[in-house]
Amino acid sequence: MNKIANVDIKELANEFGSPVYVYDAEQFRINYNKLKGALDKYYPKNHIHFSVKANSNIQILKLFKDLGAGADCSSPNELKLARIVGFDKNDTLYTGNYESYEDLNYVAEYDVKLNLDDLDSFKRLIKIKVPERISFRINPGIGKGGFEGITTAGSDAKFGIPYEKAAEAYKFALDAGVKRFGIHMMTGSNNLEPYYFAEVVDKLMSIAGHIFPELGIIPEYFDIGGGQGVPYYDDEKELNVDLMAELVAEVFKEKCEKFGFGEPELVLEPGRYLAANAGYLITKVTGIKEGYKKFIGLDAGMGTLARPSMYGAYHRSYVYGKEGFEKEKVNLCGQICENSDIFAKNQMLPKIEIDDLLIFREAGAYGYTMSSVYNNRTRPPEVIIDAGKTKLIRKREKFEDVLDLYPDELRKEFSI
Repeated sequence: MNKIANVDIKELANEFGSPVYVYDAEQFRINYNKLKGALDKYYPKNHIHFSVKANSNIQILKLFKDLGAGADCSSPNELKLARIVGFDKNDTLYTGNYESYEDLNYVAEYDVKLNLDDLDSFKRLIKIKVPERISFRINPGIGKGGFEGITTAGSDAKFGIPYEKAAEAYKFALDAGVKRFGIHMMTGSNNLEPYYFAEVVDKLMSIAGHIFPELGIIPEYFDIGGGQGVPYYDDEKELNVDLMAELVAEVFKEKCEKFGFGEPELVLEPGRYLAANAGYLITKVTGIKEGYKKFIGLDAGMGTLARPSMYGAYHRSYVYGKEGFEKEKVNLCGQICENSDIFAKNQMLPKIEIDDLLIFREAGAYGYTMSSVYNNRTRPPEVIIDAGKTKLIRKREKFEDVLDLYPDELRKEFSI
């Protein structure tokens, strides 16, 4: 692998240094248009909200806004980013959990579509303001994800109201004076099976069918979450989004007719599907150790790309300019002082030398947004390539940026 969006990878590393995140703007557009086209084909009254937590760079948020997407936010600061970019409040979802009063106070001020994770959150919210519109996140008791750490429903998940208690939550909200309603479910992440999403919709609609008719509520929208996956391994097949959209629409329309819901809006909030394969992490080989195993040390670590160390996620890797070279078994690691700072074990790669460039794929989602300054190794820059032109969209973090967070009295004491 020598190029990203027709730009030579070595040129990118020379210009911006390493490690560096690089994004292909056209791939973002391809992903969005593919998903949106499939949904429009089978159920036109739909809206895609890009999940800000997947990639929160304002240049990328603007790209999705320009395509017609809304924003799905999970913290007040993500709401602030959505406001900066210019997302309309009706195109903005807030799906938080275990919110503080400060969080809820800001959310109430902004008046966006609100997905609350629990009735307790609503009880705290109405001490500030009774919203006109509310949606509750439902935990159906089942969930599925590409890794255990990204399964977001089921008996062990921290998210959502147990479906057995959902009617109580909606009745409480109705009695409190809420006039408009939606309903939300998000059961997992990185799923590649089209039928799974139809099962999720069927479960959500059945739950809604036992709640809303008895309360006399006609829901305005059904938010089926995200979870659309991308292949991280060579032997995985891409999600057939056309089939997914067809199956989801079939179940959705059938249940809407059965329960008298009319034609509510169908809402999705994907992040990974729209962003992952548009991003790459370029890193440089800094050390080679022949120990009990062969370790290849990189100038990126778990602070740069956290997913592998956090829950065993895998990213395909390539060595610049060495396609067709004889391969050997190696372990890829970073410079962080933790034994969990491992990107891949027993990876078959061409023989690597110091200063070789190594590229991780599918790094456009949950890459930079999960980065940290652990070991005081600062975060890399972000670059986007659009129509053959490269643009720096976030500067490389410097040690001075970290020092700026100290209060003036300490900076003065230590002559910073």
